[in-house]
Amino acid sequence: MPRSRLGPLALESPLGPSSGAQHGTGYWRAVHVELRKSFAVKLFSIPFGGTPEAKREFMAEWETLKKLRQPAIARCYGGGFEGNDAYLAYELIEGESLAEQVQARGPYPWQAVLDLAEPLAEALTYAHHQNVVHGALEPDKIRMAGLSPVIVDFRSDRATTMFRTQRPPTIEDFAYRAPEVIQDPQAISVKSDLYALGGLMFFALTGRHPISGTTPEEMAVNVVEQVPPNVATEVYECPTFLSAVVEQLLQKDPLQRHHSAEAVTLALREVRRKAAEGVGVAEHVSSGFSPLQVQADSKEARELLGKAAQDLEPTPEPKQPFWERAWFLALVVLMLMGVIGWVLWPPGEDELRARAEKLLEAGGRVNMVQAKNQCLYPILRRFPDGPHADWARDQIDQVEMAEAEHALSVRIRRGLKLRSEAERLYAEAQRYEQFGDPSTAIDKYRGIVTLFDGDEEHRTFVNLARRQVAQIEATGIRSGEAERVIRQHLEEADELMRKGQVFDAKEIWNSILELYEENDGVQPLVMKAEQRLEELRKLAD
Repeated sequence: MPRSRLGPLALESPLGPSSGAQHGTGYWRAVHVELRKSFAVKLFSIPFGGTPEAKREFMAEWETLKKLRQPAIARCYGGGFEGNDAYLAYELIEGESLAEQVQARGPYPWQAVLDLAEPLAEALTYAHHQNVVHGALEPDKIRMAGLSPVIVDFRSDRATTMFRTQRPPTIEDFAYRAPEVIQDPQAISVKSDLYALGGLMFFALTGRHPISGTTPEEMAVNVVEQVPPNVATEVYECPTFLSAVVEQLLQKDPLQRHHSAEAVTLALREVRRKAAEGVGVAEHVSSGFSPLQVQADSKEARELLGKAAQDLEPTPEPKQPFWERAWFLALVVLMLMGVIGWVLWPPGEDELRARAEKLLEAGGRVNMVQAKNQCLYPILRRFPDGPHADWARDQIDQVEMAEAEHALSVRIRRGLKLRSEAERLYAEAQRYEQFGDPSTAIDKYRGIVTLFDGDEEHRTFVNLARRQVAQIEATGIRSGEAERVIRQHLEEADELMRKGQVFDAKEIWNSILELYEENDGVQPLVMKAEQRLEELRKLAD
């Protein structure tokens, strides 16, 4: 049996279908007893508590993980030891995993896979620059925080540490493991993370693993020997360019994969651009340099584009063709270097702002998230003291507010547990406002600002509360509106009952009880609602 406490943390319940909880290890939901804050805790059971050297290495690892601060990476807050157990405490991401979303709703559209893959590639770029390789990416370890994907379970020493879960490998573990890691578990590298990223994209596009197998042992063999099918042959609407990216990421030879996660990001952006412009494969292949590698015959492509005839036209043969002269060759080299530099050179601060403004103006959650991940965060990361930094922070706040409200509405609609006290209080204030009682709502919103102002974890809901306060104040509301609102709703419920709309009337009375049961100033009206419900129950009996 696993322990129920780890120092200041109380373990509540296992997280995820493959948490390993049956072995007393794995991922657990935990609450800090004093702070009342929830965490995801990864628990390791170590015989005799581990050697002093192993403990020092584990402490060095959690210090490294604490430094990873990127929007698409779940934060690690540190770790500790408790008897024969060790643990790491991570940010708790409540959203569904990629595996759960695909299982429930089927494969993603290819556009959504682009929206998923770009922030994941950027997160891997950041981690790899910090010399941290994930080493175990799979669909269960990509969780959706609102609209954005977040990678969980980052480790910096997964291959050699003794601090790891004791559960046996599953089919999913092997399905996204690079062939070289199957053959040598210590071969975890940047390239093995890229292979796993390709597997995640394949899964999101098709709804199945890139490699087939009915047992973990069979899957391990097939990863080394079986070639994944081409995505475009299974998902007809998937652009050939996106299929080519996945195919390259899933190459058996690490040297045949992309050079880095940054190169993957460039390729994905090129996919988006070519899809938007309607560029065909033949035109792409004949056009020269590109971060995308598409398997096609360039001569055949030129013939399809009508360029072969131009190649066959006779040209005069001067004694010394100008293209063989040194000045011309030097010019070509300089032009090629310029083109490569232009393609690879990152956009400047002004250009990033212009792109962000265009996406934000277009509206829609997908465009807002793209603006945040691809433009606003890069402005802050590369130009923290630039003239657009404050603007970028403000826009990030606006996007995160929209994401938080959307995620809250989804959780309420599905009856899911709210993630924090600030979120619960905001939902409560929102109910008063929707009920038509802005006076009580504004008091609730102001309470959120008072309680959580300055708390970075709850900053988004503080910003939302401030926005709602400003909007309500602009309407010129008066205090003491609750009594008038309740009377109005009681009359509405009585009218509904006269029309035979019993369910709608009952909803109003229940809402009055839920919202105002503890409001001493309106108890006579609350008792009327309770009396109506009691009369309804007697009629039903």
